[in-house]
Amino acid sequence: AAGLLWRENVADAGAAGEGPSVRDAVATVRGDRKILTVGAMQALFEGAMYIFVLQWPPALAKGVAKVFGSGAATPFGAVFSCFMVCCLLGSTTFQALAARGVRAERKAAGTMGLAAAAMTGAAVSAKRNAMASLCAAFFAFELCVGLYFPTIGTLRSKYVPEGQRAIIMNLFGIPLNMLVVGCFLSIKKLGVPGALSVAAGALALAAAAAADLARTTKGDAS
Repeated sequence: AAGLLWRENVADAGAAGEGPSVRDAVATVRGDRKILTVGAMQALFEGAMYIFVLQWPPALAKGVAKVFGSGAATPFGAVFSCFMVCCLLGSTTFQALAARGVRAERKAAGTMGLAAAAMTGAAVSAKRNAMASLCAAFFAFELCVGLYFPTIGTLRSKYVPEGQRAIIMNLFGIPLNMLVVGCFLSIKKLGVPGALSVAAGALALAAAAAADLARTTKGDAS
């Protein structure tokens, strides 16, 4: 009975071509430096984050082996739980800063700068297999991750046009993936410290982009 009485819900044939095209999205990005800056920040930070996700276990395992011996078990679960707590602290910090009226652009600059410093420290600690400083650097980076997501969401909603937001952010996914894939294709040459150094370099560029955005929008209303 349902098949006889219900009509199929068919989309309007003319609606398929009404959405924004990739060419329109590229033109929008080229015409607004702020959109380009926000997209670069997202691509660089998230590229560094994905590198970190796959490199923290071997980096930590080497540090544990140096301190406790090669047969010692690495407490991955406990460390990951600490990461989640740090993310929560980062989100809470974002709310506290927002309540005080700190602009999203300033929060982004601080987040990217701290993340770059933390990842640089992680790369140096991984090279020395220094477990204590490595953990501290990883925890600091995870705090930045908790700060990053609400901050970048605020900036996207503020500067990227809603009608083209999905296409524009997908465009910036291309350099993001190139960064991650290029790093892991070269992982045998880079090693764990080298991969973390690549992530630190990407975060330094993201910090420069965030500082530029904060400077160019300093006189704007929050």
